[in-house]
Amino acid sequence: MSVYIDIKKHLSSFDLDVHIEAGNERIGLLGASGCGKSLTMRCVAGVEHPDEGCIMVNDRVYYDSKRGIDLTPQERKTALLFQNYQLFPNMSVEENVQAGMDKKLSKAARHEAALKALHIFGMQGFANRFPGRLSGGQQQRVALARMIAAQPDIFMFDEPFSALDSFLKSSLEQSLLDMLECVNSTVLYVSHDIDEAFRFCHKICVIDHGHVAEFGPTQKIVSDPETLAAVKLSGCKNISAARRIGDYMVEATDWGMKFRTKREVPGNISYIGIRAFYIHPCAPDKLDGINTYTMQVIRTSDSRFERTVILQSPTGTHIQWKVDKLQTAPENLPAEGQQVVLHFDAEKLYLVRS
Repeated sequence: MSVYIDIKKHLSSFDLDVHIEAGNERIGLLGASGCGKSLTMRCVAGVEHPDEGCIMVNDRVYYDSKRGIDLTPQERKTALLFQNYQLFPNMSVEENVQAGMDKKLSKAARHEAALKALHIFGMQGFANRFPGRLSGGQQQRVALARMIAAQPDIFMFDEPFSALDSFLKSSLEQSLLDMLECVNSTVLYVSHDIDEAFRFCHKICVIDHGHVAEFGPTQKIVSDPETLAAVKLSGCKNISAARRIGDYMVEATDWGMKFRTKREVPGNISYIGIRAFYIHPCAPDKLDGINTYTMQVIRTSDSRFERTVILQSPTGTHIQWKVDKLQTAPENLPAEGQQVVLHFDAEKLYLVRS
């Protein structure tokens, strides 16, 4: 086991109580702002201190409240990348990369290792520049090179792309993927963006109010979430309280609608969800079909490639439907006030247990 985290910490807003075990894989820590995901990472780095528990990386104990062990951040072999990269402004690019290296290495070895790390990100030609003369993207590449050069036991990223525009973010994500291909260590990646975590992480740990709500392979968490917190993070916009009314029948009580499901409805179901892209128009003569309803369009709004349609359910609550504008003729796009016949895909219904 490469990383073992089992910690508790009392806070005014909630109690952090997290247990995570992982090998040499990329773990995404996802959750709403203030849920405890960044706090968990900072506890591993040693810049925050749990009240009790144990943290081990590669069988080395970083923290153990029972044994009185609490290594300083300098004693822990970790690499943590924050949003602002934290380069030293009075050091050159090469000196910044060397800052995290083992001080026992010779000057020549440090120079060679720094240039090798910079080469991975195409920054070897900037070795003598200072951070103030670099763009934001270049600064991040230097910070990534510094992480690799330090050869840590664990790599940690705290929402590294949150302040970037979409074009720069896309470019720098490729740089990070280049880096991750070069390492064979555990990676902890804090994010609130499920798509970002999907691109980078092998597993996702959903944290909700300081507790692990769900932990498993990324594809499983995205396609078949089992908790309300995971369903919300998956990007699902349509969630209703639910009750079981048959082995393969469920009632969405908030919407006043009943659905036949593809898999058996658990006895302890508490919510049902469906993504806005899995609602499809169908012909009026299919109205008596399974999972098919006539609904009124309350409002529409457009982006470049899709139309978001707000529908009124039988109880008056709203359901969101996404329409692909590239696949739909303009005259067939739903409009405000229109009655539409829609089918809810039984295979795509999320069944959330209590």
